[in-house]
Amino acid sequence: MTENVIIISGGRFGDPIFFKKKIAEIGAALIITCDGGVRHLQQLGIKPDVIIGDMDSIEPAQLISYSTQGVKIIKYPANKDFTDTELALDYALNLKPTAIYIWGALGGRIDHTLANIFLLRKGQKAGIKTYLIDEYCEAFIVDKKASFVDAKGVTVSLFAFSPQVEGLSLSGFVYPLKGAVLTMGESLGVSNIINKAHAKISVRAGNLLVIRYWQKGIFPEAL
Repeated sequence: MTENVIIISGGRFGDPIFFKKKIAEIGAALIITCDGGVRHLQQLGIKPDVIIGDMDSIEPAQLISYSTQGVKIIKYPANKDFTDTELALDYALNLKPTAIYIWGALGGRIDHTLANIFLLRKGQKAGIKTYLIDEYCEAFIVDKKASFVDAKGVTVSLFAFSPQVEGLSLSGFVYPLKGAVLTMGESLGVSNIINKAHAKISVRAGNLLVIRYWQKGIFPEAL
């Protein structure tokens, strides 16, 4: 079984130094790139294990070069029904890894960002921990419990990713909750802050989208 999978999508990649730091923390992993994501790895001198997509964002000579280096190439027609990122996720889920980390999937086009956020649900339904990551934050779904260690001062935002999230409890936050109900479309869970060395989230029923920022008070430009 593959322990971890890293997917590099074709969107905004962010800080390469942060990326290197995080992949060192993740450890051994299979690296999949959506075709346009190859450019991000080229800058870092990292060779992917698999390239997936319609190959509209990569030169044919590059594909040939990667193929001769043993990289697996999976090409889809340009009129495919799904995004390259979803195709990469489907491939990764079939490997049944412990966790999947998707990079280059946040920021930029809002339609692509939303599509990628919804992919978290596909990972969750498969029972595989799936994360969207950039240098500012990570996003993931909680349907039972999550905990945070040594994250005091960072911002965490919560959204109902099902019609309702029931029995929502927070400890170690500036705004704690106990057995609360969060309804889809509410902004009640935006911008809570961890204020203890250990913080916990628990959910009795429903799917909770969690966005956890890495550093205290550091966010992408926002209105």
